[in-house]
Amino acid sequence: MMKSFVALSTMAVLCLGLSTQASAQERLSVKDWAQSWSDKASKKNIPFSTADLEKKALGSCSDCDNKDALTNGRKLFAKGQFDEAIRTYNQIPRGNTYWLSSVEEKGWAYFRQENYEKALAQTKTLLAPQFAEISNSEAFLLQSLTQLKICDYKGVFETHQIFKEKQKKRILEVQQLAQSGWNEALTQVLKKADKFPLTLDDMGGAVQRLPLLIYKDVEFQKQALRFKASERALAMVDSSRVKDQLEKANTQSFLALKKRVQELAQEETNENFNVIQKLNLVEVEAIQRVHTDMELADSMYKKSQFEKVGDDKLVFMDDGRPWIDELDKFEVAAKTCAKGIRRKM
Repeated sequence: MMKSFVALSTMAVLCLGLSTQASAQERLSVKDWAQSWSDKASKKNIPFSTADLEKKALGSCSDCDNKDALTNGRKLFAKGQFDEAIRTYNQIPRGNTYWLSSVEEKGWAYFRQENYEKALAQTKTLLAPQFAEISNSEAFLLQSLTQLKICDYKGVFETHQIFKEKQKKRILEVQQLAQSGWNEALTQVLKKADKFPLTLDDMGGAVQRLPLLIYKDVEFQKQALRFKASERALAMVDSSRVKDQLEKANTQSFLALKKRVQELAQEETNENFNVIQKLNLVEVEAIQRVHTDMELADSMYKKSQFEKVGDDKLVFMDDGRPWIDELDKFEVAAKTCAKGIRRKM
C-alpha cells in the first residue's frame, strides 16, 4: 500500500509537467503505424522499416529548453560559477522530468559554496517520501556528507539507514538488470506501450525498478519503438514471407533493447558502487568524530536561526511527511561544528 502511495504521489508531482511536454512534441501510435504499413504490405512487396516513424516520433528534441538548462547548469558548475549554476537550475520547473536532477545538482552547488543549510534544504526534497525510492543514490551522499560537515553525526547514521531501507531493493534490481537486461517491470512497460516517445507516465510504478530516466534515452526509445512496431505488425499480416521478415526484425530489436538496458543498468550500478564506498568512508569518519566531540562543551557550537517571514506566509516544522505543494520549499537551520578544532576536509 505504501509503495502504491509513493508511486501515485510521485506521478502526481512529476506528471504536472508532462502535458506541457507532450503538447510540444506529438506522440505517435505504433498500432496505427503498423496498421498502415500492413495495409501497404498486403498490396505490394515492401521491406519492413520504421525509419519514417522514428523520424516523426523521435527525430526532434524532447523538452529541449529544460534539457539545455540542465546542461548549461552543469557547465557553470564545472567552472566553479556556482551562483550562476544555481540560477540556471532554478529555470527548470517543478514537475519537469529533469527537475529532481536539477534539485540534486543545485544541492551540490550549495555544498561547494559551504552553504550547508541550503544544501540540506535540497536533500529534504530529494529524500521526501515521494521521491526517496527513485532519487539518485548521490542524493543520500549529498545529505550524509553535508551532515558530516556540520557534525550532525546522528543525522549521518539516520541517512545511511534510510538509504538501506529505500534504495537497497532498487540497487539490487538494477544490478541484476545489468546482467539480464530484462525484468518484469520492463515487460509491464512494453506490454502497455503504444505511443512514442514514451514518457514518465508510461513507465508508471515500473520506474522504481529500472535505470533512472531510462525513458529519456534515445537508443532505448528507438529499440522499444522497433520492437513494438514489429510486434504489432506481426499480428496484422498473413503472408508467411512477411511474417518471417517481421519476426527477424522483432528479434533484432528485442536483443538490441536488452543490450541497451544492460548498458544503462551497468552505468548506474557503477555509480551506485562508488556512492556506497563514499558513504562507508563518511560513516567511518562520523564514528571517529563522535568519540572526540562527546567531550566538547555545547557552548563551542554555533546554532543558526531560521529567516523571519512575513505575516502572509504559513510556516510548519518538518515532520517528515511533506505535502506535495511543500516540496522544494524547505529551509534548514543547522547546528554547526565546534570552532577551531577541525581540519578542513
